[in-house]
Amino acid sequence: AMGAIQRIMANDVSCLHVTPDFALEPAKRRLFPQVEKNVVPGTSPAADLKIRKTIVHLRGHLLDRHEPIDHPEVERTFKLFAGVVAEAKKRKGIDKRDTYFCGRIAGKRVDDQHYTLRAWRAVVTYLLRQQEFLYE
Repeated sequence: AMGAIQRIMANDVSCLHVTPDFALEPAKRRLFPQVEKNVVPGTSPAADLKIRKTIVHLRGHLLDRHEPIDHPEVERTFKLFAGVVAEAKKRKGIDKRDTYFCGRIAGKRVDDQHYTLRAWRAVVTYLLRQQEFLYE
């Protein structure tokens, strides 16, 4: 039962916080102060580095884990993010706006051309489902 509640809450929390965080100016963001939604994995070493630094920040902020950028969990999370973006890129007809339920600011759906908002939501959901989030 606790696992089911954790899954639901992880989805709901990421839904409520990822897109609104990106709507703020970077200095006011709690989750994504170092990256913009147009930073796409695989486009440049600088883009990949920003994504990895953001993952390190999220792991510290959400899990109180302070790992180096080359830690295996950072790499695993980067692969999740990159995989979500790559999978979306392969599919035809995917809406270029964020989802109706999770991706609205002031009642309007937010542009998500590269599927990165949805990929960051997958990352936050993944992190919130970690055992150390719930039990430590």
